[in-house]
Amino acid sequence: MTNYVPSIIKPYKFDIQQGNYVTQADIDRVKIGMTKDQVKYILGTPLLNDAFHANRWDYVYRLKKADGKVYESRYTVIFDGDKLVKKGGENVPENADPVLSPVTQSKPAAKPEPTSQTQDQSQVTGTERAPVLK
Repeated sequence: MTNYVPSIIKPYKFDIQQGNYVTQADIDRVKIGMTKDQVKYILGTPLLNDAFHANRWDYVYRLKKADGKVYESRYTVIFDGDKLVKKGGENVPENADPVLSPVTQSKPAAKPEPTSQTQDQSQVTGTERAPVLK
């Protein structure tokens, strides 16, 4: 006797989420001159924290839907000592999308922002970007 499974029966496929889900609303709260603790409070613990680049935190998010569609975003912050000096990213969602978001709850309110801020708000570009996950 052979195992026969009708072609109409398909295995269950599920969404695979990896990384930190960061929205534009979260990024708008991050300001140049903030401390590492303040940034971590807003964005969470970074997914990538390289021992060779301790002042660079990468927030990478990847969602592979059951239908095969892949959504990726990344955001990088760079510190000088304990102060944020550069920030930037790509494919960051505008707001918490219930389809892409791992959870639909909003994050807690941010701590008060520092009063002294640097005027130069450089963006992370080029080789400073986080790697693309495949």
